[in-house]
Amino acid sequence: MEISAIKSIDSINLSTVREVLTSNKISQSQKNDFIRQYKTQIQHVLDVKLTGTEFKIIMKNRPLQKFKPIKNSFTKRGDKIFLANVLGIEPAELDDYISNVEDALKDVGELSFLPKDKLDAIKTYVYRHGSKDGVEVFLDYELRTSKDILKTLYRTLSYHTSGMADYFLRPIHRMSNLTMVKLYNVIDKNILSARNTNSITEEQANETARWALIQIYKIQNNSKLINAVKTYKVLNQ
Repeated sequence: MEISAIKSIDSINLSTVREVLTSNKISQSQKNDFIRQYKTQIQHVLDVKLTGTEFKIIMKNRPLQKFKPIKNSFTKRGDKIFLANVLGIEPAELDDYISNVEDALKDVGELSFLPKDKLDAIKTYVYRHGSKDGVEVFLDYELRTSKDILKTLYRTLSYHTSGMADYFLRPIHRMSNLTMVKLYNVIDKNILSARNTNSITEEQANETARWALIQIYKIQNNSKLINAVKTYKVLNQ
């Protein structure tokens, strides 16, 4: 679909929404304008429930951008609507819902009443818009439930994979020393757990722990650099 096609839309349906959001011929700002312009119709269409898998596909085609807080705020509004639809709640209830899920994961470690695809959809949202505490909780969940912790660590600590590293690409998300320590403790704990259950060898555990420490240090320093660039831009406007 092209931008000219949006202007001739007579009615909105689920296929139209997905076609616009995944189009390579429409800019991100134009997609945001589309969501804002057809907000009521989109909310009505989304009474047809999305699955967690469909939500992750849509999020993949709605990338966030550095130094674009206004654009990202509009993207967040749409993301909230989509995730609320997946969970079967109102968008206004989403923040409290996610907070309760995070508390439950910290307290009991799992949520048997919530299907995995919905929990994964929440994780995807938290890695985009959540709090640093929420990222810590879902990093632990991601590693603890992984069937291949080495593969999962490599993915989530690499950029442009919608994992934890991408959360800190945005200037609004600064990785402090305390945050770095907390996240590495989560990683180290899960590496040791995998070693103790013989999911990985002692050598793999040691090598991965060293690699992860270096990688998370790089992510923190990239975060500092991104914030320095942001400050420079503000001072020189």
